[in-house]
Amino acid sequence: MAVNVEVWNVGVASVVLMLLYATCSTGFTMLNASLADSSKTGMDSKLGYLCSSIYSFVSLGGSFIAPFLIVIPAKFVLFCSSLLYVPFYIGVIFLDKIAIISGSAVTGVGDGVMWVAIYDYVVRVSRKENLVRNMSYFIFVSSFAGLLGYLINYFNIEDPTKITDSTRLRIFSIFAAIAIFAGFLALLGLKEMPPSDDCDRSSVASDSAVQTLLSTNSDEENEEEHPVVDLPRPQSKLGRLLKFILSPATLALITTTIVASICFCWVEILCTCIRNTFSNRHLIPIFGIILGSSKVIICGIWNKISSLLGYKVMIYVTSITLLSWLTIILLMFPPLSVHDKSDASDALVPLGDWAVFLLGLITGFSRTCNDLLAQLSCGTCSKTHKVMQGFQPGLLFSVRAIVWSS
Repeated sequence: MAVNVEVWNVGVASVVLMLLYATCSTGFTMLNASLADSSKTGMDSKLGYLCSSIYSFVSLGGSFIAPFLIVIPAKFVLFCSSLLYVPFYIGVIFLDKIAIISGSAVTGVGDGVMWVAIYDYVVRVSRKENLVRNMSYFIFVSSFAGLLGYLINYFNIEDPTKITDSTRLRIFSIFAAIAIFAGFLALLGLKEMPPSDDCDRSSVASDSAVQTLLSTNSDEENEEEHPVVDLPRPQSKLGRLLKFILSPATLALITTTIVASICFCWVEILCTCIRNTFSNRHLIPIFGIILGSSKVIICGIWNKISSLLGYKVMIYVTSITLLSWLTIILLMFPPLSVHDKSDASDALVPLGDWAVFLLGLITGFSRTCNDLLAQLSCGTCSKTHKVMQGFQPGLLFSVRAIVWSS
């Protein structure tokens, strides 16, 4: 049976992103754990947070330059950006301060390019009627990255003192090998798409006058039947770009992305609150596994749920869930738990360990729904919305990635 090239390419791209995201996010978490004992490593324990900041800042630049790389075949862009993850892992293997910092910066460039280029690629290879389906499958497969990362953390950094030199060498060597494998998977696994009538929107003019001009011939009789229509003077590139950024569709996407990025930051704060409030050290790893599992489940059933309820209803459901999630956090954690050790009995509504598991489920649902709304809206808008007339799909994903990193 012949393989559907479109589905195959989307599947390969999703596996590439899953491998890179799982190893990169886990790598920075393990770096912080490896540097927890400064007397053992001889380096500042806060170096990991500095590297994370450098990585996030530099990824802005990678997201900015990604749309300009469309002249290069996507498989080569994904291959090169995958290899840029390797220097960071090598720096951690040798535990060299300069190598870790410079590797974080290089990885930030690769990560910024990767997130824009790979979503741009999925949109390009998808027919309009299959776009939502392909995006849903792509996000579903890549969502396993979070669960995989949490499982790696559970078995390796349950306690920072368990990050031995041999563990660090083994894990980060595997991470480097996975990054190289992901690069070659993109280079050799992505197949050339067959000719399709569903061409890129940027090459198709939508103005009726242009369509009239395209339908005319050079014969004088045809010119009489179809008189030439004077076209309005095209706007400058800067003017069109400003119109694109200020359009309601782009502003709505930016707003959704800001909410999604804030929720992502809140999850990190939430882990700190759990650590400072509850004495059970197994809570955070289990919380992460529940969060990752719920994310995979929601991504798997999202396409069916959204087709039954509609996106407007899903927006309302997501908003209500986010508000409920924030309310539970404010009620079950003492105010000082963000900074210092606290007693769970000092919370407005003292709850037991079971509340953390429930919170992991709600966190996974609310975060995933919000992320999916932003990502799928971005993909659909980049392919079909009139605001993208004359622009490549990667531009919209670049805007989203820059807002997220900020």
